[in-house]
Amino acid sequence: PVKGCKKNFTVKSSFTAHMSRKHRGFTALNIDALYKESTFQICSEAEEDGPGESPNGTLTNELSPNFSEAFLRNLCHFYLKLQGQLLLPASSIQTIVEEMQNVHELGMDYTLSKLKSLLKDDICLADDVIAKVCDCVKDSDLFSVCHRGPLRTTYSRAHTFKKVFKYTEPKQINLGNDENMTQRFYYYIPIKQTLSILLESELWKNSVLQQSSETNSDVFYDISDGQNFQCNQFFIENPGCLKLILYQDAFEIVNPLGSAKKKHKVVAVYLSVANLPVHVRSSTDHMFLVSLCAEKDLKQFGTAKIFSELLMDLRDLEENGIVAGEEIIKGALFCIAGDNLGSHSIGGFTENFSTSKYFCRYCEITRKDFENDPNACGPQRTPEAYNSAVLHLQTGSNQDVKGVKVNSEFNSLKSFHVCEPGLPPCLGHDLFEGILSYDVALYLKYFVKTKKWFTYSLLNRRIKQFSTKDQMLSQSHAQSTLRQTGFQVRLFKTGTC
Repeated sequence: PVKGCKKNFTVKSSFTAHMSRKHRGFTALNIDALYKESTFQICSEAEEDGPGESPNGTLTNELSPNFSEAFLRNLCHFYLKLQGQLLLPASSIQTIVEEMQNVHELGMDYTLSKLKSLLKDDICLADDVIAKVCDCVKDSDLFSVCHRGPLRTTYSRAHTFKKVFKYTEPKQINLGNDENMTQRFYYYIPIKQTLSILLESELWKNSVLQQSSETNSDVFYDISDGQNFQCNQFFIENPGCLKLILYQDAFEIVNPLGSAKKKHKVVAVYLSVANLPVHVRSSTDHMFLVSLCAEKDLKQFGTAKIFSELLMDLRDLEENGIVAGEEIIKGALFCIAGDNLGSHSIGGFTENFSTSKYFCRYCEITRKDFENDPNACGPQRTPEAYNSAVLHLQTGSNQDVKGVKVNSEFNSLKSFHVCEPGLPPCLGHDLFEGILSYDVALYLKYFVKTKKWFTYSLLNRRIKQFSTKDQMLSQSHAQSTLRQTGFQVRLFKTGTC
């Protein structure tokens, strides 16, 4: 479409790449007259379309507002599910939108032709009346109104999603320059806004009504039955407060085996609310993203700087709370879940598990005592012992004191301390992706080689009958470790397949 450019393209990606390289600074004045009308129309629709607008920009006031909003909301929910849950790329979703609209238009053309024939031949209406009826049908076509308007492009869909659904805008927090003098930053989603939206939702209202006050001292139903939860002074003084759980973990966004390994590794922090019932809280739909940060930035700038915004909001929740209707609800952090490396980093403990003398965040057992007796436990870590170690660090020159390297910033909260303990073990990392893969392999080897209860072939035949099939086992693999994912090990171990 650019004047003077003789290039022709049949592939959309090649065209966009050419425009980006050769015509990055082009304006409307550079566009050939042949393409001006369609180009301006596309731009105006992409920028100006909004919920409840027709392709020509006029509001569909003739339609029921509630019905049209419900229709748009359901379509938005469908496309957002394709994007967020099924992880379809934007180009695939755009193709779905365009092809669905094409098929719908064919169906509408057929319907209108049949309607015109019926009104003219059977009912004998005048042509102007038939035209009005057909125009009314076209104007009432919510599917086309949405797909030619607010859901037409990737940009307009994202804009509409923010209008239709509750949306918390992420904040970009600048960290400073790295060794290459490149500006580094991370993203933080304010938890107070997230919690405010949760408290206004039907999910929260229904969950509060479902809460049962029945307790059984002999049965552990939830974390609220544990001693740490029941002895938390903040929860005792504020029984109706929000009990918050943070979860942190790192993940790769590129091939972890290639040259870019760890280059683009991201640390994510998520939020769960312990007040919600277990069956609701365990769903990933009700785990809220808090922050995203490059792992190398976390190591360079430190946890104090990365979590400063989060800690500020947590302190404000403890002091002032958030307004929900006619009441003010306070909130407090109960624990931070995650893998061992991340938990030790947040807690200020040593992260050298292979050679350090004190390697446990729960007790002060030494490596020598552990090697002599793996079942032994050292003196339990307490906030007092932790604070004493921090004091020794400040007055001495040691890198760590009994495994403590630095005072955790999260200890500044009223309701939380890393040694209460506030850093619980993670079953997913420690068991299903850890020792179980070794233990299960030993069990299988013992059952097959020593007891001769079954063979590997029989076991594989049984695995094939699982509704969720695990990876098949080879004899060589089962001699050392069970080479499966944590999810597969859990299914295999519990027999839930």
